[in-house]
Amino acid sequence: MHSAEFWIQHLDLKPHPEGGFYKEVYRSGIEMGKDVMPFVFSGTRRLATSIYYLLRSGEISKLHRLKSDELWYYHFGSSLKIIMINQEGQKVTKLLGPKLDRAEQLQVIIPAGTIFAAEITEQNSYSVFGCMVSPGFEFEDFELFSKEDLIQAYPKQAALIERFG
Repeated sequence: MHSAEFWIQHLDLKPHPEGGFYKEVYRSGIEMGKDVMPFVFSGTRRLATSIYYLLRSGEISKLHRLKSDELWYYHFGSSLKIIMINQEGQKVTKLLGPKLDRAEQLQVIIPAGTIFAAEITEQNSYSVFGCMVSPGFEFEDFELFSKEDLIQAYPKQAALIERFG
């Protein structure tokens, strides 16, 4: 089995602001005009974008939110736990990985507007997966939070927010 550093080097991954490493590998040639976009978007967007993403044990994908739906695809390595705070403020956990007999899924959908984070489930491991965003990802649609703001908005999720904020 290759190391995380092998994948980082061979896929030319760079550090991501939320944690982990990424590289955009697809940006649709189809652009959707402002007139057809939901009001939450400030301008035109590509139909879809996709990245490779790698997360290592001990690292987290910090709590963040996108204005678009995001679909995560398992590729290789350890399973991944995705923790979401849904629109009602409830915690929802999904497992991304190959162990279907243990309630893992090969694909996990994170609905637009959901606050979410992720971590590796195994020690001394890593996970390689893909993330497809539609409408396409733009950093202006990406929102990181302060722990204080999230705890104020979701006090029942304070322990989760302390860990992943």
